Amino acid sequence: MTAISRRAVAASLAAILGLGLAACTQSSDSAAEGGTSSPSSAATSSISPSADEQEGTPIRIRIGDQTLDATVWDNPTGRALLEQLPLTLSFEDLNEEEKVGHLDRELTMDGMPDGDDPQVGDLGYYAPWGNVVLYYSDVGRWDGIARIGRIHGNLSVISDQTGDFTATLEAAK
Repeated sequence: MTAISRRAVAASLAAILGLGLAACTQSSDSAAEGGTSSPSSAATSSISPSADEQEGTPIRIRIGDQTLDATVWDNPTGRALLEQLPLTLSFEDLNEEEKVGHLDRELTMDGMPDGDDPQVGDLGYYAPWGNVVLYYSDVGRWDGIARIGRIHGNLSVISDQTGDFTATLEAAK
């Protein structure tokens, strides 16, 4: 092999290795940022209008001696949650962004998008784990999330819970 062809081969190999490394780095960065599941592309849009435009059913979330008002939106998953009320669930913190409580019976995802990007203060459902979710921080878009309502009031009632806690979700009277 001539010196020129050796340099060309070496340069080509270096370029290929560099591209492969860049792809691996992007992939592992995304997984590290996301936690236990991988976020999907933002191509699927939310079917949920902005929180201010939503109509729905008022509920209460009782945590200890504090009560937050919330609205469950009129979508298939929200209606399925309402059918199970009143519910008392044990919640735990996930990634210092959300509190999750496992349901005994799953909610339907029929007619819902494959995923969503919940906003701070949203009430959600994470279908892969069967969890009701109280979002107090921005988690980004994930497959399996359904936005089903909005929590009203001071979210520190939720975010300040330092350990596992019990909350009751019930229809507002």
